[in-house]
Amino acid sequence: MSITVGENSYIDIGGADEYFENRLHAERWTWAVDSTKEAALKQATRTIGRLLLKGRKADEDQKLAFPRYPDKEIPETVKEACCEEALALLERGNSQRRKLQQEGVIAVTVGNVSETYASVMGVGGRVVAIDRYLLSQEANELLRPWLLGAVNIT
Repeated sequence: MSITVGENSYIDIGGADEYFENRLHAERWTWAVDSTKEAALKQATRTIGRLLLKGRKADEDQKLAFPRYPDKEIPETVKEACCEEALALLERGNSQRRKLQQEGVIAVTVGNVSETYASVMGVGGRVVAIDRYLLSQEANELLRPWLLGAVNIT
């Protein structure tokens, strides 16, 4: 199945290629084959769709979370966030650290080296599944205006 913008992705491969032309350190995207790029964009779109967002969909029948009312089109920053999350998925989405976090592990020790992962707290102090959050801090920043509980400071 190919990409259909607005149905299974916020941006197509051509648009993402154009975005990454002007971005440093996007080698993982540039080197990926189209089928991998497509899968990354679709996964990034699904991940964005699981975020807790302000407002409501612009059209109750739309398949994706964006656009949000009163927008009629998918905002450019959402397309950019989708690209950034897709790149992060290619770079580190299948890492052992990510897998441990998804399983709820909060600390690992191997010999003299230890690592502690921050727990992700949700409403009422409950730990929320790690897959409800973005790998890309850049994508998170781009989506901040729509994230429930996020506050813009000017």
